[in-house]
Amino acid sequence: MSVNDLSGSELRRAAFRVGLSADFCDEQGRLAFPDIGLAMLDGSPGLSHEFLSSYRAEYSPDQMAEFDVLISLKPRVTAQSLEGISRLCAIGRCGVGYDNVDLEACSERGIAVFITPEGVVRPVAESILLFALALSHRLTIKDRQVRQGQWAESTRRLGREPRDRVVGTIGMGNIASEAIRLLRTLNVHRFLAFDPYTSPERASKLGIDLVSLDELLCTSDYVLVNCPLTPETRGLLGRAQFALMKPDAVVINTARGPIIDEAALIEALQSGQIAGAALDVFEQEPLSADSPLAAMDNVILTSHSIAWTEELFRDMGRLDCLGALAVYRGEVPNHVVNPQVLTNPIFLQKLANYKTAYDAMGGMR
Repeated sequence: MSVNDLSGSELRRAAFRVGLSADFCDEQGRLAFPDIGLAMLDGSPGLSHEFLSSYRAEYSPDQMAEFDVLISLKPRVTAQSLEGISRLCAIGRCGVGYDNVDLEACSERGIAVFITPEGVVRPVAESILLFALALSHRLTIKDRQVRQGQWAESTRRLGREPRDRVVGTIGMGNIASEAIRLLRTLNVHRFLAFDPYTSPERASKLGIDLVSLDELLCTSDYVLVNCPLTPETRGLLGRAQFALMKPDAVVINTARGPIIDEAALIEALQSGQIAGAALDVFEQEPLSADSPLAAMDNVILTSHSIAWTEELFRDMGRLDCLGALAVYRGEVPNHVVNPQVLTNPIFLQKLANYKTAYDAMGGMR
């Protein structure tokens, strides 16, 4: 029996279904971004895609049960989300972070989780450069003062250039490497990195000195947070660490909020222990309107979206769609972050079933 011979209800059960989280859409249910690569899925026999009808901060099983691949933006995937789930084979996360996905629960149920690293590197690196320059030149303070009619006062706010200064990155992955490449054009004096998982050879090739966290904090004028959120990095920067920093140093966090102890950061900023911060991420999101951070002139705040560009969503979306198409063909998608699933018989059987169905359609060759 071919796909064309199936009734509507049978087709719904048998077809390869790709779901997308509801937060890809606006309040009217329309796609909120110009292009997330969905055209790549069109024209594949037996493959359909649709947006979830409602947004929930944490997926419920009824939202996930009838999909083969789920492409997800913000909602959490917990063990409770996966109760009774047997059909789902893969979850494509937009971005590089996956701390909102229970990888162990996914692996147990034969669900691969894959990410889209190539899509985020350039926009996040550019955002780091933007924050570094905005802090250096006191952009937001000057803008505010001019709008308030304090022209003369704004001219007395001298900035300080990244030129001849030291930039330190906590974490030296692809985003950090690209940010350093961009910052190098500003004639930064020295680049430092703290990353126990990178090799001295790679650091040397990039012109970066690997140092301890304490040395990085003591030496750097700009501290960039570029590591993933893990049990090891949660609260990595606290009171003791801010006490090591220069009084004219700034911290930039575009990674994950809980890597920084927010209360300790607020104390360091209020006391003048450090000069400023640019934060795209926070311990609790959205940031409370009454947070002390909101009242500080020396802090730049954005809504975990500073890197959101048309290109970001185009590239992430296409990578997620490529991952979905790989599963559709019975292949392992790129950038799986729970590799233990690759030997799970449940996952392997799902892939084998997809490959059989794909080959039965002629393999689209």
